[in-house]
Amino acid sequence: VLEVGSCILDGNADAVEFCPHESFYNVLAASTYVLQEGDRPCRSGCIMLFDVDAEAGQLELIQKVETAGIFDIKWSPRLLQNPGCPLLAQADADGSVRIHSLQGSD
Repeated sequence: VLEVGSCILDGNADAVEFCPHESFYNVLAASTYVLQEGDRPCRSGCIMLFDVDAEAGQLELIQKVETAGIFDIKWSPRLLQNPGCPLLAQADADGSVRIHSLQGSD
């Protein structure tokens, strides 16, 4: 196994998944979870989307969304009907399930 690229995340890596849709195979989603202890404990996290170029050995951050601490993420096996955008679901520490839409760039 050869390392193609790496990146330091803003917390504990919880989940990573490549987008399963052909036009977006290069998109990697990574999620984090951080427990901030103290008088007022807080569970925070984020989703980061990366453009992965395995041949060049590059991992480029294309978007970051701050959220509550994330337990899991999953790409939908189906595209949003119109305009054909992938959906990414997140389950987080505040008891929510959130759905994000990935917009393509022309």
